[in-house]
Amino acid sequence: MSSRPLGHSGQRGMVLILIAFIIGLGAAAFMFKMFNASSLQVEQDEKTMRVLGEAKSALIAWAVSHPNHPGQMPYPDRNGDGNYDGYSDCFATNVSFSYSFLLGRLPIHGLDPNCNNHGITVTAALGADFRDATGEPLWYAVSKNLVHDYNGTGANPIINPGVANVATDWIEVVDRNGNVISNRVAAVIIAPGTSVGGQDRSSAAPDAREYLDRIVRSSDGVPFKNYALPPLEVNQFIMGEDIRRVGANDTVFQKPYYFNDKLVYITADELLTALEARAANELKNALLNYYEPASGDRPNGRGVGYFPYAASLGSSKDYACVASNVVGVLPISSVAPADFTCNYSRGGGLTSASCSTGFTNISAIVMRKNNNFTSFSGACSYSGRDCTCAGAGSCSRGGQTFSCNALGSCNANFNGTVTFKGGEFTSANSRCSLSCTDVACSGAGAGSATRTSCVDPVFNTGGSQLPTWIMTNRWYDYFYYASSRTGIKLTGGNKTNVDSLLIGTGRSIVAPFSVPSKGSAQSRPSCAINDYLDSAENANADQIFDRQNITRTPNYNDHTYIVAP
Repeated sequence: MSSRPLGHSGQRGMVLILIAFIIGLGAAAFMFKMFNASSLQVEQDEKTMRVLGEAKSALIAWAVSHPNHPGQMPYPDRNGDGNYDGYSDCFATNVSFSYSFLLGRLPIHGLDPNCNNHGITVTAALGADFRDATGEPLWYAVSKNLVHDYNGTGANPIINPGVANVATDWIEVVDRNGNVISNRVAAVIIAPGTSVGGQDRSSAAPDAREYLDRIVRSSDGVPFKNYALPPLEVNQFIMGEDIRRVGANDTVFQKPYYFNDKLVYITADELLTALEARAANELKNALLNYYEPASGDRPNGRGVGYFPYAASLGSSKDYACVASNVVGVLPISSVAPADFTCNYSRGGGLTSASCSTGFTNISAIVMRKNNNFTSFSGACSYSGRDCTCAGAGSCSRGGQTFSCNALGSCNANFNGTVTFKGGEFTSANSRCSLSCTDVACSGAGAGSATRTSCVDPVFNTGGSQLPTWIMTNRWYDYFYYASSRTGIKLTGGNKTNVDSLLIGTGRSIVAPFSVPSKGSAQSRPSCAINDYLDSAENANADQIFDRQNITRTPNYNDHTYIVAP
């Protein structure tokens, strides 16, 4: 082996190898560091999104399980009282409402104890102190449609599926390009992350802009702010791109770009779907209590031994059961229904109309003449040719008069047509005919209409009495009810021999969607079943209904709940 020293070329080769080795080590270290940083970022983002999901579930559960006003959302924890103390902040009755009351931190305790002077009970805590991966408390914004109104009468919102069709005051969530993801959002929950772009969180109770971010679209300079509020700005939140993922070549947004908010949202439909399940359970229990005798499992049972007959679909209902009616709406009237008859006659230039129970079981008697009325008095009013009386009063034109007394006896000194409104009539004859819940009578001669009620023990009393919140929020208007009382068993999907079921009808489906069962928008109240039920199967009145848990879509929101067996 030669012991001669390396030449200059050999030494240069070794140096190059050493330099390449060092560079390789540096590159490997850099890549390892970058991999670790990327892994840490992914891990943090996953933790934040997991916490956001948990907070969303907790907030829905809080609203749905509210003991007095299910569906109602808490106000945020705001800095208006000089701190973020974890309590849901109300506002004084002498203070005008401001949309700023709807944005703050997600409350982790109950209602601020200072709200007790408004007669509001402190509600339960949300259940946990939710924080993102950086340790920051979560933020929260809520729709005005879902919070208590401390002004005026101090009203609680009426929350049922119909609220989803309210056109105003929902939150809108958009994607990174400003495209609308949903414009019927009940609440958003935001993880603010670390401060970016000069945000200063050093004060005792910084404003929302010190936590929530803003970006500006390059194409038109439109800003998107997660701290903007009506009436000066739109009630809109953006699911933007994290600052760490927006490269220098991204031209969608103006630079400098500072945004790291993470956001989840609750749509009105999500909230109402969960609420419907609670309402269905309350209605199911009331029906079973009506049917079954008292026992250890059902201490409030009444033991009637059958499910009640249904009340009719339609407008101006009194919700009384109708004999042999096994489909319709729940008979929630808490008083025994009364049978009654209304009579009509016309001849010799005179028209008369009367009801045996006066105006007690109808909403009005309408007289139509061949030209317009010009004056009215008492409990009557006119619109063109129609005079509507809900009690004693009259409508006139010249010497022609239609008048009613308080006992529901009406007379006209001219030939006219009569409509008895809102009577839940079950039959009509001769010159009278059924028209939904009304009866229309016309032509020379006489006719009559009758409502024959069932003789069932009254539902919605005693052990079958429905909770106050069901009645106040009119949830009974959003369920279709069917029973096998007359001996024909029901079918719900693959469930046969069903004795009773409920179908949650959801909100009425309106433009731009059409309902499969009718091909157009639904309108309620209505006597048409396809204004309530969406599929052809549900609306064909054959005692066979869709299976449970079919996915809800923009033009289908029926949901079947088996009551028994």
